[in-house]
Amino acid sequence: MREILRKELTRVFGDKKMIFSTFILPVLIMFVIMSIVSSLAKNMANDIDSHTSKVFLVHGPNSYKSYLESKDYFIETTDIESGEEMEAAKKKILSGDVDLIIEFPEDFDQQIENYQKGDEIPQIKTYYNPSEDYSSAAFEKLSNEGLAEYRTMLLGNRIDDVASLTVFTVNSDNEEMVIQDEQKASGKAVGMMLPYFVTILLFAGAMSLGIDMVAGEKERGTMASLLVAPIKRKSIALGKIFSLMIISGVSSLVYVFAMIVLSPMMFGGMRGGSSTEMQFMLLPSQIIMLLLLLIAIAFLYSSIIVLISVFARSIKEASSYIMPAYMIVLIVGLMSMFTTGTPGNKSYFIPVYNNTLAIQGILTQEISPLQYGVTLGGTLILGGVCIGLIVKAFQSEKIMST
Repeated sequence: MREILRKELTRVFGDKKMIFSTFILPVLIMFVIMSIVSSLAKNMANDIDSHTSKVFLVHGPNSYKSYLESKDYFIETTDIESGEEMEAAKKKILSGDVDLIIEFPEDFDQQIENYQKGDEIPQIKTYYNPSEDYSSAAFEKLSNEGLAEYRTMLLGNRIDDVASLTVFTVNSDNEEMVIQDEQKASGKAVGMMLPYFVTILLFAGAMSLGIDMVAGEKERGTMASLLVAPIKRKSIALGKIFSLMIISGVSSLVYVFAMIVLSPMMFGGMRGGSSTEMQFMLLPSQIIMLLLLLIAIAFLYSSIIVLISVFARSIKEASSYIMPAYMIVLIVGLMSMFTTGTPGNKSYFIPVYNNTLAIQGILTQEISPLQYGVTLGGTLILGGVCIGLIVKAFQSEKIMST
């Protein structure tokens, strides 16, 4: 088993191209993808903030126009009066050529100025397209925020002391409003993406190597020579599994280290564009828990890949067999990204899915000893079952000769 292990490890670690493609290239791909996504998100936010909103005013009062001139809004207003112009404006809202329509009642200023108790309260109507980013931003800025401030301004003209109408305020002078554990918040941000990338990249990296170790040697005919050699078939199977596990474990550690170190740069745009907002550091206990779990995951994935490869006669056939398992890992990784609340203990009994939950729990420090023990033990047991099946398959002439 030691000789088989050394042979397989030498094949990978003795080849510079294999080292680059197995350990360095996936990290570069991950960094480039997330950096692009972060940059695009930041550019999108900046584009919306700097966009000059096109606003149509129906019967726009002078008081509102004066209010807009006093603000630093990036807007371009156009007055419309007739019903035909209104219908044309709605079509432009639908097409995205116009961002917002604000409709005032006729003689709005006079109604506000001459208001008497019991009179009908004027209604301002707004029209926007929520499927357009510019339109949604204009609605939020001018309708939800701007009109509320405009209302307060008009009340000030009617009542000497506007504050007398204010029963209470909410967080108007509360600098300590946010009570948050920065370490936990950063861990949650990293934990949303890290389990997905680790599981996907780990499985994908082990998949190509594992297929070549078994199905590839079958296809080349070297497996038949190896099986007739004076070596126990059990040793051959275990040597290949453990070599693949070591390679996968090292690659997963590289991925985690790179994710933690590079996360401020990768997620900076998603968190307001400031890399200092994310300060992430693992405690020694978290590092140990994560290390043991990654070893167990590498053990499980390696055994699954080798088990599937045993029943294939060629690399192409093995790839088709493993693809469903890869799709399951992919779907499970996506599921873990969109979980809400705290997972119950039952979720940690689900194979593969519990691994992603455990990684998230370790990063956010929300996993219990029971949940971690169930995940680690279940992963090792399932991997052990797969090894047993692999050893049994290696003993079968019918399986190994095909």
